[in-house]
Amino acid sequence: MQRLVIIGDSAAGLAAIEAIRSRDRRSQVTLIAAEDHLPYSRVMLTYLLAGKVSRDELFLHGPDWYRQTGVKALTGRRAVAIDTRRREIVIEPARKSHRVPYDRLLIATGALAQRPVLPGIDLPGVFCLRDLDDAVAILQYAGTLGPHAGAVFLGGGPVCLQALTALADRGMKVTLVVRSAAIFSQLADAYTAGLAAKVLRRNGVRVLTNAEPVGIEARSQRQAAGLAVHLRSGQRLATDLVIIGKGTQPNTELARGTDITTDVGILVDETMATSAAGVYAAGDVTQATHCVTGRKVCYGTWTNACDQGRVAGLNMIGCRTEWTGGLNRNVTTLFGNTLGSVGVLQPGGSDRGGGDGRTLHHYVDPRRRVSRRLIFRDGRCDGAVVWNACDDLGVLSWLISTRHDCSGCEERLTRGETTLGDTLRRGLAGVLRAPRWKY
Repeated sequence: MQRLVIIGDSAAGLAAIEAIRSRDRRSQVTLIAAEDHLPYSRVMLTYLLAGKVSRDELFLHGPDWYRQTGVKALTGRRAVAIDTRRREIVIEPARKSHRVPYDRLLIATGALAQRPVLPGIDLPGVFCLRDLDDAVAILQYAGTLGPHAGAVFLGGGPVCLQALTALADRGMKVTLVVRSAAIFSQLADAYTAGLAAKVLRRNGVRVLTNAEPVGIEARSQRQAAGLAVHLRSGQRLATDLVIIGKGTQPNTELARGTDITTDVGILVDETMATSAAGVYAAGDVTQATHCVTGRKVCYGTWTNACDQGRVAGLNMIGCRTEWTGGLNRNVTTLFGNTLGSVGVLQPGGSDRGGGDGRTLHHYVDPRRRVSRRLIFRDGRCDGAVVWNACDDLGVLSWLISTRHDCSGCEERLTRGETTLGDTLRRGLAGVLRAPRWKY
């Protein structure tokens, strides 16, 4: 009987368990999870902040799920080391550490919130938003503030913007501080980022770009706000709450001092195997192949984590499966507007071709508040940024990931005029359910 151990109970770890049990009911499966919660959806945490879902609605499985799937769950236990020679994991319960043996191991430890090195970063009222405990702590702290409390958000990524929208909808006065020249600098071009910034400002959000925070201080409790954020420009932002949204970094700590090769994340091959025998990795902790560029990249998205977890789980039980490469894809809503971003975008938000044969096609419909910007190279779509017209994002994602020749259809795709029927007639069946793996 094989001893399969999975570290991490989010998207990748859960997908691996489901894949394993779909083919193998006999192997011993042990799950090690640092959080003492049932598995939950991280992507729904901003909906919890907005009051759109309850805490209980976040959970993906009930309390009997582990028993029903035959998994030994060690929740609230932190893996602190991996001995790849002896094939053992060292875990720390509350009082003492002990070792868990494995024949096959999956590292699905996800990513950690990036916390900038700033004076005052550990003050009460300063939070990151990465896990359920973070979201609950933010809500509890916000509940102690007055009806006209303010919040400063540091960072312009999708999770930060979703959390900002959630607290603004609750009536908080919100300021967004971004070091770059535009919000969504990694996800959108300058034009679309400008549209998003206008929406924020129209909804009462103060947006400060090219602004670098240098410290946070606690103010006198007799003053209206308990915190102040200092910017390099000398500006001082009084606030009640600070939320850090500077992105994430792969949680590769367990690979240190082992023969598991890392770069930014843990490097994996097409089977999700690492450089260490019997050790796999999946999800936000990995650095895996991009289906367009062929380079090893970190994804940080739920769908890629699920796909990688399935591939890893099947390979752990000897079912050879390959991941054909992933695709960056994000969808973010801002006060009733939707931004969809997929594929390889123009670096720096440039509106021109990149000198590498790529061309930009842009369609704008002001009446419908729509902007669609698609990038093509040699007739193949490399990436798309879509504002308020995201119905065909699945089609675009499939075209990008399969590298299908779209020659002659560039303008229709850019205008969003291709229908599923058009796509099927071109022999692109399965657009909306194309997997990222192959047997």
